[in-house]
Amino acid sequence: MSKLKRLIGSAFTVLLVGLVAAPLYAQLPEHLRDYPLAGRSGSGEAVAPMFNGWIRNEDGSITMIFGFANQNLEELVDVPLGPNNKLEPAQFDGVQPTHFPVYQRRGFVGLQERGTFAVNVPADMADTEVVWTLNSGGKQYSVPGRATSSAYEMSAGERALGTLKPAIRFDLNGPESTDPVGITAARITTSVGEPVTLSAYVQDRGNRAAYPENEMMYYPLGTYWVLHQGPAIPEIEEAEITGRERAEQYEGEGGGSGGNSWEEVTTTATFPEPGEYLIRLRVDNFTAPDSQFDNVCCWSNAYVPVTVTE
Repeated sequence: MSKLKRLIGSAFTVLLVGLVAAPLYAQLPEHLRDYPLAGRSGSGEAVAPMFNGWIRNEDGSITMIFGFANQNLEELVDVPLGPNNKLEPAQFDGVQPTHFPVYQRRGFVGLQERGTFAVNVPADMADTEVVWTLNSGGKQYSVPGRATSSAYEMSAGERALGTLKPAIRFDLNGPESTDPVGITAARITTSVGEPVTLSAYVQDRGNRAAYPENEMMYYPLGTYWVLHQGPAIPEIEEAEITGRERAEQYEGEGGGSGGNSWEEVTTTATFPEPGEYLIRLRVDNFTAPDSQFDNVCCWSNAYVPVTVTE
């Protein structure tokens, strides 16, 4: 077959596919016609709520863990609490984020932010669905959290080599967070443009002595301070420090905690507008060989409410 005949045949095939695809496209419901096979845009895309999994607790209650995926390449999206950003039943509403940064991570989860918040469903409501609805970018998505699928069931126990979720306290004698549900600090008050110190105590509480494969008993923890709710984005000094970066800091200082003692972590935040803010602190153990963000382990959350005046 000549080259000309091959080109004519190819062109006819493309034309035939187009003639077939056009009426098929026309038969699609109108709300399904805006999903072209194209890359994500810099802005204007929706934020999708994600259900990351559930944990059955010893008292019969259920912990449901949620995250999100901002599908924009550049645009940071804010969706205030209300009809466009709600949890149902209403008794769980209000703990979800209103600020959705853009993430471009490697690996399986890519643009997802996992374990942004979690809710504890009482034992007598264990069969209840907790539904998160987000309306943004011209689209509305709702995701149900439910404790029915074993594929989504997770454990709060030790990982393969003894790693556990880190512990967080705002006071050494105060409440402790060891899960994504987290604890909330006492409210801080500051004014616009006035830096305020955010601090917490963190601890690697892994139980690794029983596993001979471990080369280390304790690992430096990573910390990530991020706006969870609020009217404007604050400037946070060194918002994220990974466990590896913290290990390098220890080496530069001639050593570090290296054990399971409590360590104070601090940062400063400056707020550009008055209003009510909530800052999330995620403390992770991703330097441990049996801990990985993709597998929703191992980190804990804590939250700092901040009132900013003029």
